[in-house]
Amino acid sequence: MTRSSSDASASEPRSVDALAAGGQPRESFFSAVGGLWKAHTYRLTWLQWVTDIILGLLFALTFGLPLDYDGGDGTTLTWLLLPSWVLFTVAMIIRRYAPWPSFLIVVLAALLKSVFAFGPHPQDVAIYLSIYAAVAYGSRALVISSAVYGVVAPTIIVALIPHWNPTSFSWESIATNVEGSRDAFLFAAALIWLLFVGAGVVAWLAGLLRRAHLRAQEVKNRAAIVELERIRAQEQLAAEQERTQIARDMHDVVAHSLAVVVAQADGARYAMKSNPDSAEAALGTISSTARSALVDVRGLLGQLRHSQEAGPEPGLEELPALYSRMRAAGLDLQLETRGEPRSLTTQAQGAVFRLVQESLTNVLKHGDATRPVVVRLSWGQVFEATILNSVAVPPHPRGEGGHGLVGMAERVGIAGGNVQAERLGAQFRVHAWLPIASPQGAAGAELDSDDTRSTTERHTF
Repeated sequence: MTRSSSDASASEPRSVDALAAGGQPRESFFSAVGGLWKAHTYRLTWLQWVTDIILGLLFALTFGLPLDYDGGDGTTLTWLLLPSWVLFTVAMIIRRYAPWPSFLIVVLAALLKSVFAFGPHPQDVAIYLSIYAAVAYGSRALVISSAVYGVVAPTIIVALIPHWNPTSFSWESIATNVEGSRDAFLFAAALIWLLFVGAGVVAWLAGLLRRAHLRAQEVKNRAAIVELERIRAQEQLAAEQERTQIARDMHDVVAHSLAVVVAQADGARYAMKSNPDSAEAALGTISSTARSALVDVRGLLGQLRHSQEAGPEPGLEELPALYSRMRAAGLDLQLETRGEPRSLTTQAQGAVFRLVQESLTNVLKHGDATRPVVVRLSWGQVFEATILNSVAVPPHPRGEGGHGLVGMAERVGIAGGNVQAERLGAQFRVHAWLPIASPQGAAGAELDSDDTRSTTERHTF
């Protein structure tokens, strides 16, 4: 993205002043905060957002209600619990979107609740849900921090028991053991500490199991990608070896035939005047040798074309095997076929196969392989192929890729079609259309497809 001249002129003096003062151009506070926020947040699908918002509201209307359970006059609404009520609810909603901020908000809410002299409360459920989310979706540092908090927080709670219930316990009565208050305090402290630590351990271990499951799924996807790349490399190697052998055979045929033609032509030239009959025989040999070489070259070219179509360019009949491999790799494929299947050129079938193969491979590499992937083939006035998948959360890092999408577009374009690859919210869609060959014009379309180009291709990477 380029800057306008006015933006450039407005920003350059500040940079010059900063450098003249012996420092570097300083990043603005809001830019720094925005960068820090992006570094600790993940992209969610709309369905995940809806789920988390509903769960957050359910918490706010059940466990999180700011009610004081005093045991005497029943439950009463207290304004002192409103700050923690709001903070806990926000933390529940963003626990997957922003694990670090959610965890810090929960810690702040728990501190506020303690300051207002409220001990254990149903709102504390948010603490353990936050620990679970921190371990399952957060960084390694957050996993360690949540474990430390799960031990430190109950210890602080135990230390604040006299602050919450001064009529039953006070440090003075505990120190002097008035009416056995020390024993009662130690029992209450041990019970509360064990309950809170036990709940924290359960939440932490549950989050660890979820984290391990996500990592195992990621490893499985990577292994599937490696296997697909290995199969593709084997196909390319076999095709290259066959082309090399064909090139050697063609060299032998052409070299031998041309040597015979040259020798016979030289002999005919010298014998033209002295012995016309031998010159005519030499010309016949030249003709037969050239015809034989032409037949051999045509056969080799046909073999080369056949190997390209049968090896690197499989057709629609190979799609079920591709679907089976992708399902074995962990993809949940939803196959849809609309209309009555009709004839496509061999080149178009190869383009469709590579389109589906590359799109599903990209789902394993960059998409959310745990969500259903729709593969839709439609037959109408034109043939349409659509692959729709969810974007990964968090998105997988991408290298200097994009060649796969470019290759898909080139293949479909050569076959006379068009490709659109674009992101639509939380989903990524690859859509292609190709002309359907008529029974009479299928052969002609096959011959002319090499000269067909699409001029309306659109790519969004």
